[in-house]
Parts: sequence; C-alpha cells; structure tokens
Amino acid sequence: MSVPSYYTEIAQSRIRHVLLMLRDTLQTGFNSFGLCQLYPCRPSFEPDQLIPSSLLARTSPTAAIHETDPSPLSNVFVPPYPFANMTIYRLLSWMNSGSSMLSESKVSHLVKDVLLAEDFDHKDLENFSDESGSRVTFPDDWIQTSITIDIPMKSKEDGPQPYTIPGFHYCPLVEVIRVAFADVQAGAFHLFPFQWLWKDSLDGHQERIYDELYTSDAGLDAQNSIQRIQKEPRCSLEHVIAGLMFFSDATHLANFGTVKAWLLYLCIFGNLTKYA
Repeated sequence: MSVPSYYTEIAQSRIRHVLLMLRDTLQTGFNSFGLCQLYPCRPSFEPDQLIPSSLLARTSPTAAIHETDPSPLSNVFVPPYPFANMTIYRLLSWMNSGSSMLSESKVSHLVKDVLLAEDFDHKDLENFSDESGSRVTFPDDWIQTSITIDIPMKSKEDGPQPYTIPGFHYCPLVEVIRVAFADVQAGAFHLFPFQWLWKDSLDGHQERIYDELYTSDAGLDAQNSIQRIQKEPRCSLEHVIAGLMFFSDATHLANFGTVKAWLLYLCIFGNLTKYA
C-alpha cells in the first residue's frame, strides 16, 4: 500500500529541521569554603583559573599596559584624551569634581594639584575660552546626529513642544561590545553561566548562591536560549552571552527646584566579576 504523495509533502513541510542539544554538565569539586560550580554545559575555559589575582585586583589593566606596550589597542585612550593637553584635562577635571560653591580646601586643591603640577603649562591656556566649544573630540566610530525632545510648557493645556538638539554623539552598542571583547580584561570574562552551590559541612545540605549576573537564572536562561539558535554555515564558534546591564537613577536638572530626569546608564559588562 503506497502513501499518497500529498501526505508526504505535508509531513515534509512540518518538519523543517531537528536541533539536537546534548548537555554535558560539569560540577566542580567543593573548595575550602564549601562552594562549587555547576555548569549546564561543559565550558571551554574557566577564567578564574587563568587570570592572576594581581590582574583581577587592577582597576584598569589597559591603562598600565598602555605605558609599556609600544603598540597598545587602538581603542584604548588615556589622559589627556579627549582634551588637547594635560593642562586643560586637569583644569576641567577639577571643575567637575565639586559643587558650584568652592570651599577653601577646593582652592587649595586647585593650587597644589593643578597649578603647581609638573605638567601644568599656563601657555596651553591661551585662547582657552575660544576653544571651549570644541575642546572635546570623538573617535571616528562615534556617530553624530540630531535628537528631538519634548519640552514641557508652563501651561498644561499647551502640551509639550518639540526641541531639536544638534551635535548629539553616540556610539552604537555593537561597537561598544566589540571594543570590550578586544580589551585585555576580556580574558577574565565569564562566558558560560553557572550555578554557585554551597554545601553545609555539618549536615551536607546544599544551597544556591547568587552573586553575579552569570550566576543568576536570567543568565542561565539566556545561555540556554542562544544555544538553540542555528549557527551560520561553516561556523564553529561558540554561542556566548555579552551581559549588558542597564540601570537608571534620578538626576536633578538644576540647583533649584525639584525637577528630575531619569537617565539610562549602561554598565559593561555583566560577564566580568564585580571584584575585578
């Protein structure tokens, strides 16, 4: 008895492809604190075993490498960037370090740490007021555009009025991610989420520990989702997560009144431990 051809066509149209996922879980041994790591998939590397403690404790390893490496990463910028020289950099850093009411300690700080600094040159301040409008330069990968925001009016009946702001600079998120993974500190990124487990030495019961983005359920769920994505043809690279953490906080818009704005901040990267 032969099966009609249209039944075969229906079955083939419903089954496009089958994605087989093999889970090779890995649980490390418990350390002296009773902690172990439980990976849903066997990781290709574990960064904490490869990165020395001196590098994990360094706030900005790229800045230290920049001083000795003759060919550092092109995307790493050190002072006086983005200003023309160290004199302007020091002056504007001091200007942005306090409130509008400068105390005697602030004036003393200006004299000792700025005016009397070895690399301070008053000649660099010639025509400083004329250069203040264009003193900040942006890398070539930043995009300049205009944005339109709504400005509230005095009367609620009038409604907000649009206001266009030219000269707005931003960097695409893809470029931010690329630069972060090209940085030397990317060697300490946790690309494979896992569970922290703590075992009580007295009764042997285990508890889940939460401390990082890559040890949370959100990180594990995201990792599980991207593993289901079909790879590009002839691509053998692993699917990993770039953890972007967004947060917002109230900011006063003026020294008077109570008007606030909730700015959106981006923290790079959730893959890096907060102790780095």
